[in-house]
Amino acid sequence: MVYDFDLGPVPASNVDYAKSLGFDGLVTRCSRASDIPKLADYAAYVATVDDFEVLAYVNYDFNHPESPQVWQDALPILAGLDAPLWVIVKNAPSMADVDSLLLDMARASELFNVPMVLYPHFDTDIEDADQAAMRMARVGHSNISLSLHTCHEIRAGNQYSLKSVATQHSHHSSIVTIAGADANAYAGPPQPGPHFWDDAIKPLDSGKFNLLPFLRGLNGVGYSGIVVLQTYGLGTNPGHLQRSLKGYEKYQAGL
Repeated sequence: MVYDFDLGPVPASNVDYAKSLGFDGLVTRCSRASDIPKLADYAAYVATVDDFEVLAYVNYDFNHPESPQVWQDALPILAGLDAPLWVIVKNAPSMADVDSLLLDMARASELFNVPMVLYPHFDTDIEDADQAAMRMARVGHSNISLSLHTCHEIRAGNQYSLKSVATQHSHHSSIVTIAGADANAYAGPPQPGPHFWDDAIKPLDSGKFNLLPFLRGLNGVGYSGIVVLQTYGLGTNPGHLQRSLKGYEKYQAGL
């Protein structure tokens, strides 16, 4: 599975293209009202395609007026996709507001038989797996799991403890995203200005950061959930995607 960054606006074409490259799924964004029709188009087309999945991550921004409605509109579509409500949360007035939102989401998702997944993301209200697990514990709803992301764990300063992150959190994780990275990729607090990711999101055959300890941590506790390649250039430079698939096979052989 791979993100649909850099792909076009037509879901059917994106699905066909990703399948032609050897991927069995796509991740798309659902953050604004304008994203709902695209998600619905993905769902309609995937229903006609064998062995292909679509996930959608939802950016909930407390400062944006569309956020309260977007995730609710997405729920019936996600139910049809058999996909989770996968949520990034940012700009909350307080962590109590985050917990209240997550509880509302967990309860509403359960009514649609849709699992809910917390998406830890750098420079948001939940930045890494430790913080996501803390929120899960505070909310205390059985419909919530979390996702693990090598790029965001690196940014959070956990680059040297990724194996323990995987070992500690994979039992309550349902999605994992991986990417190549530089050995000295930035780790620390957000800096002013735009965030650049070319040091922490690379093809798997690029950069000198070793993902094997993280993957061994997952394997050691029997993780069997979704694994997503997080990268860019899907439409502009597809050659590196096949190299990433081979890189993942090489990592798997080293487990």
